[in-house]
Amino acid sequence: MKETLLPQTLKKYFWDCHFDQLSMNDHSLFICERILNYGDIPSLQWLFTQIDKALLTEVISHSRNLNDKTLNYWQLILHEL
Repeated sequence: MKETLLPQTLKKYFWDCHFDQLSMNDHSLFICERILNYGDIPSLQWLFTQIDKALLTEVISHSRNLNDKTLNYWQLILHEL
């Protein structure tokens, strides 16, 4: 995965960390969880240009940070893909 810093439009989802130090290369699981939980359509579209189905499956299967409704929703979506 190439070093990808996050676009400024995603900063609102990472209020509790050093946004400028986040990258998809180093923090992909954390970023995926946060966007899957709280993201809007444009942020999800950005995320899906950065990850593949294998990473999405890994996050959904192993994350302890997705809330129950989010987890259920993405499991249904993943099943349809």
